[in-house]
Amino acid sequence: MAAVLIVLWSSGCGGVGPPVGTAGGSPEIGAASYGAAGPVTPGRASLDPDALRWVEETLSSLTLRQQVAQLVIQWMPGSYASTSSVEFQEWAGWVENDEIGGLYLSIGLPHSYAAKLNELQARSRIPLLVTSDFENGGPGMRINHSYALPSLLPQGGGTSFPPTMAFGAIGEERFAREYGRITALEAKAVGLHLNFAPVLDVNSNPENPVINTRSFGEDPEAVARLGVAFIEGSHEGGVLATAKHFPGHGDTQTDSHVTVPVVPADLNRLNSLELVPFRRAVDDGVDAVMTAHVVVSGVQGLEAAPATLDARFMTDLLRGDMGFDGLLFTDALVMGALSERYGAAEVSVMALEAGSDVLLMPTDVTEAIDAVMNAVGEGRLDSARVRGSTRRVLETKARAGLHLGRMVDLDAVDEVVGSADHLAFADTVATRSITLLRDRDGVLPVDSHRSRSVLSLTYARTDDLTAGNTFDPALAGRVEVARRVRVGPETPSEVYDSLRTSAGAADLVIVSVYVPPRSGSGEVSVSEDMADFIATVGPERPMMVISFGNPYLLTSLPESPGYLIAWGSHAVSQNAAVRALFGRAAISGRLPVSIPPYHVIGDGLSRSVQPSPASAVEVDPESVGIDAERLTEIDVLVATALADSVAPGAVLAIARHGRFVHLRGYGKLDWAESARRAGPNSIYDVASLTKVVGTTTAAMILVDEGRLDLDAPVVDYLPWWAAGDPAKEIVTVRNLLLHRGGLPPFRTFYLEMEGRDAYLSAIGQLQLDYQPGTRTVYSDIGSMTMAFIIEEVSGQRLDEFLQERVWDRLGMGDTGFLPSESLRDRIAPTEVDTVFRNTHVHGIVHDENAYAMGGVAGHAGLFSSALDLAVLAQTLLDGGGIAGCESQDADASRQIICAPGISDFVRLVSEETEQAFTRRFDSESFRALGWDTPDDRSSAGDYFTPFAFGHTGFTGTSIWIDPELDMFVVLLTNRVNPSRDNTKHVAFRRAVHDAAALTITDMEVSPRAR
Repeated sequence: MAAVLIVLWSSGCGGVGPPVGTAGGSPEIGAASYGAAGPVTPGRASLDPDALRWVEETLSSLTLRQQVAQLVIQWMPGSYASTSSVEFQEWAGWVENDEIGGLYLSIGLPHSYAAKLNELQARSRIPLLVTSDFENGGPGMRINHSYALPSLLPQGGGTSFPPTMAFGAIGEERFAREYGRITALEAKAVGLHLNFAPVLDVNSNPENPVINTRSFGEDPEAVARLGVAFIEGSHEGGVLATAKHFPGHGDTQTDSHVTVPVVPADLNRLNSLELVPFRRAVDDGVDAVMTAHVVVSGVQGLEAAPATLDARFMTDLLRGDMGFDGLLFTDALVMGALSERYGAAEVSVMALEAGSDVLLMPTDVTEAIDAVMNAVGEGRLDSARVRGSTRRVLETKARAGLHLGRMVDLDAVDEVVGSADHLAFADTVATRSITLLRDRDGVLPVDSHRSRSVLSLTYARTDDLTAGNTFDPALAGRVEVARRVRVGPETPSEVYDSLRTSAGAADLVIVSVYVPPRSGSGEVSVSEDMADFIATVGPERPMMVISFGNPYLLTSLPESPGYLIAWGSHAVSQNAAVRALFGRAAISGRLPVSIPPYHVIGDGLSRSVQPSPASAVEVDPESVGIDAERLTEIDVLVATALADSVAPGAVLAIARHGRFVHLRGYGKLDWAESARRAGPNSIYDVASLTKVVGTTTAAMILVDEGRLDLDAPVVDYLPWWAAGDPAKEIVTVRNLLLHRGGLPPFRTFYLEMEGRDAYLSAIGQLQLDYQPGTRTVYSDIGSMTMAFIIEEVSGQRLDEFLQERVWDRLGMGDTGFLPSESLRDRIAPTEVDTVFRNTHVHGIVHDENAYAMGGVAGHAGLFSSALDLAVLAQTLLDGGGIAGCESQDADASRQIICAPGISDFVRLVSEETEQAFTRRFDSESFRALGWDTPDDRSSAGDYFTPFAFGHTGFTGTSIWIDPELDMFVVLLTNRVNPSRDNTKHVAFRRAVHDAAALTITDMEVSPRAR
């Protein structure tokens, strides 16, 4: 078995630890759950008498050393570890032996967070105050973006928002408030009580390498307004909030994770700029403040200790002048700005002397506690001072409801974290925040008919494994990407020389730049070679540069003719950028910072939604009662699914009122970089769609002609069929089509035989599994038998009958069994078969029994395209007949779904016969004749009506037709490539059908009654 490595992405303060984790909690301690403890008590509100009593009783029970320990909050990774592991034993030692006050969690997965915290809470005498920095991207910053290598399979998790500055680009308090509320709800669900957010630094220095997009922007009033809204939302969601980094970290040019940054300000400047958001937050009742490891040169001079260690800021200004009486945290003491200069012991004492209450992330827990105890013994610190800070810590725990309960309800995590409503809001934020600063050539919205040849460059560091993993497939689904190239800081100049040649032949050049501000890296720009490429190609070719990170990139790319800011690099921002590029969403973001000397606060170009279709056969969705903006969400859904390895590619056809509103290919036919793009003409092994598209359609025709009697026993047509079991003599044709024939689901005949005659004999000898007509058991063998009946009645092989009576008549030129070798390049490969055929199955049927029968069978073996299946779907939707395209004028034939190359109207079957086969037969099951109808967990989702009919194929294909909605959806994937073990398509398929139904605007669409 291949090894799997989990990769964790991190940004902002804090760090990435080794893959470690959790165990279950002890039920006997903390009987009440934290999730049930109710809302928090914000900083300005008084604690109730019970909470105050708990604080005083707990405080009075503590020795001096235990009081000091309550002032320590230590960092811990959020991922899994056994309770017997060395790592967990160290954490448990902090809790049980040192009795620290709380934990500061880094990256992990939701259940790992919650379960680990329950275990440690159960071991702690006093409830632990659990903190983290869900500050820049919300929950996604810490409980998402873990990936399994080598497949880069996302592990899922919390809702991922764009960076905080994206909310500044929107500028509306309601968005910041909801951001705070959702972040708090998910944080609380996994066991957090206090969030180190919002960042209230005013990012007034474009060269700031560490704050950057973590800030709401450059205008202190806007930062204050949005920051307070976030705090209010956090309180509403049940989590305490922290204003950071006091007295301001926005005007620095170095990173405090590495060295001591300098803020070139005096007190007057601080009061007019940096302190504005902090004063507003304190006045509004923020619960906590975090210090900044910066030197404010105009107040302290250049050689002074950082503000964290200066009582002029933490005691005189914050406590005295501003009146803050909440909990004061140091920033992480392990950071280079302090640890290397003062040492772990001394910096802990100095921080408390300056006025901080909590020592966050000291280099060594025991050493920090010992140092403070020694300082008290030596008279440097007063014991009353320690007691006062301990009281604040306990009051904060009471404000979080920890005196009422400390345990997390593990079953509730799934209901809150990453919920559909939260994800939808994050998607809206990403869309609304997109900011367009330049579009010299009028590139946006991109016209995919004009821009057929596109050079797409992705610029990212080598270790950024997810750069473009959502954007690139979504882009490929909309244009003919001539060349996609990834470059980075180490790319040699010769590569750019080659790219200049490629750019000269392209209709459009898109440069996606993934340079997010990253703590400790100090790197927020692109290489000279990349800048030179843009400078030389930009004036010559239409170009759009997209920043998926640092908005200030433009200062190093002054010649760029187009510049779009997506703010973040995660999937939600990549999808939003694609929608903006193609006019599927309006562009309305405004710059919340200045980019000197080119742009000032408030700059931004607007673009409206462009509902123009992406292919010549698509109509304006609004003309058939479809919401165009909701339709674009399906593109996002598919792109996200492909990025999640549902399949290498997909083709989707959605039609309503006889017209295509969506006919798109996404991704590729195979995983190889050189693989052909998926498109409407791509050919897929449709697996069990053979049962309905082929076998059932043939049966309909024969019934319509009076040549096949549904209620006749099978043995009337196939006398040999009951040779092995006389009970089979009562099985009717209708029983077979309803999957009530008493037959088993399948048999592995292919391991023992090959050839049609061998299968005839084996099926004849087969015994029934149950009394016919009494149960519904989906059976491949029943469909094989139906094909034998059709061949017997028609006098033709199944493939010949269907070719003559269906494919040729409907102009379905890409449909059939045993596809020609000439079609191989258009066929999507299926599974890497390591058991039966020992090859990557490509151009031959995936189903083993169909293969052993020679490739033609009633249950599997058919190959087809989305375009062809759409013609059959429309034929059935219209009651069994369809117009020939040649009978329409040129414009009409592009607007309506018709039979290609056919002159006359084609009546395949009568409407009466079509309805007899496609309506649910009775209340005993959800089956129609051959077809399926929606059940409670249908692949058609929850919104297709009970009148819908459809089917799925094992390879990842489906067709659903709804006469009530006058809509059909054809979805083709090769999800079995490379392995059938991949089952992600199940939820994805339901989501696609739900999304399709919910685009309808001209009638009410509701969930089916259950």
